Amino acid sequence: MISKVQLNTICRPKQWKTISTKDLKEFGYPVYGANGKIGFYDKYTHEHPTVLITCRGATCGNINISEPKSYVNGNAMALDELSTDVDLFYLAHYLKYRKLDDVISGSAQPQITGQGLSKIQIPLPPLEQQKKIANILDAADAYRQKTKALLGKYDELTQSLFLDMFGDPVKNEKGWEKVKFTEVLVLKRGYDLPVQDRVFGTIPIMASNGVLDWHNESKVKGPGIVTGRSGTLGQVHIIYRDYWPLNTALYSQNLNGNNPLYLLYLLRNFKVERFARGAGVPTLNRNLVHDELIINVPLSLQNQFAERIQAIEQQKAKTQKSLEKAEELFQSLLQRAFKGELN
Repeated sequence: MISKVQLNTICRPKQWKTISTKDLKEFGYPVYGANGKIGFYDKYTHEHPTVLITCRGATCGNINISEPKSYVNGNAMALDELSTDVDLFYLAHYLKYRKLDDVISGSAQPQITGQGLSKIQIPLPPLEQQKKIANILDAADAYRQKTKALLGKYDELTQSLFLDMFGDPVKNEKGWEKVKFTEVLVLKRGYDLPVQDRVFGTIPIMASNGVLDWHNESKVKGPGIVTGRSGTLGQVHIIYRDYWPLNTALYSQNLNGNNPLYLLYLLRNFKVERFARGAGVPTLNRNLVHDELIINVPLSLQNQFAERIQAIEQQKAKTQKSLEKAEELFQSLLQRAFKGELN
């Protein structure tokens, strides 16, 4: 059994003076706020890397490690004067694993205080074992972070592929023929479906940000293109099966012979959210969209684009599975590490 110690016996939690945003510099020493680096300053509070705990706001309890020679703002609690018997990276991993929800106080403005942190106990094996555990967890974490980054690269690749082939559909620098928007798509408003009527089923309910729930009845035949009318604007989704579009969404059932994948990226790049109106809750005005001109690309090129996108998506799906395995491995190692089972 690994012995535990109180957090405040191995460090001194402290909030430093907050620098106003207007006083931040373009260059200098990095400044850490609630969620990592927020800018630069001409002074630093910490010469060496330090464990930081977000102590104010919605992200209360997040853990960061500062760079050498950094300024720590008051929205982060610095674990100063860390004991030489404690490995910095081991401590950070344990706090992320443990989570700090039970020491967050305040309802309107969540916060973590030094008094709250005094309740936390840290399992503390010998220093060499801490370092070994930290090294193993660092390696597993680095693998999953690289896999996450690779997923992001696939998204960047699909976007750049569209722009390479067709250019910006608003600027139309490639000189495509333009037609009225309604010759490509006609957007219709979705349908009301009260929460109490959303009986669980196998039919997807499409809202402004994608699949919201499931129902036992469809309203529209697939395939279709769905985008937000209110709420989440700017997201565009493709659905190949029958579905129920909610009234927070606009949908197009007739794709006019166009390739659905091409249309998905066309609307994303056309940025239909430009046509939202209203001060309080902006609503996408489909009449304004319908009056616009949009590029008209031959179906053969649309299909070429779609084939390339599908090849990228296949690789992305493999990477997603790798990420799931990496997450499972990391979580398993965390569990074993802090139960004393990781040798």
